[in-house]
Amino acid sequence: MAAVPRPRIASLALVLLALGVVLSACGGSKNASQSSGGGVTKSGLVAEVSDAKAVTGAKAVTASAKIRVGGVPGKRVTLEWGLVDALQGNESQEEKLVHRYLTTKKVLTDTQSVQIPIAQVNTPLLVHFVLYGPDGSYLASADTNDFGKGA
Repeated sequence: MAAVPRPRIASLALVLLALGVVLSACGGSKNASQSSGGGVTKSGLVAEVSDAKAVTGAKAVTASAKIRVGGVPGKRVTLEWGLVDALQGNESQEEKLVHRYLTTKKVLTDTQSVQIPIAQVNTPLLVHFVLYGPDGSYLASADTNDFGKGA
């Protein structure tokens, strides 16, 4: 096996360190704002949020996301959503419950949606969908595209 030159090893180590820092920032608590997408497989539990999108209609914006949960039976997983100010990045409301799941061995794929009346959209917003585990810990999240005035 050929030896790898030291400068190349150092560059690879820096890339892996940066990747570790980015990945460690993806976890968090229920009250932390998460903008990472995707999901987690934790001790066999599958929890994923993907394909989040917002579609503006005549009277409301419909935000939806694809959810995958399961792999371990009997776990309570909660899907919540919150409006986020797209310019400032902070939540403009408390998160609200969308759906509660009781997991099974089979992984369930579901699409959930919420509607926001156009009258409430006065600034660029996005919807943050997030899955929480039985203990309230963050599992996965995804954000819609920006919508509203100035988006």
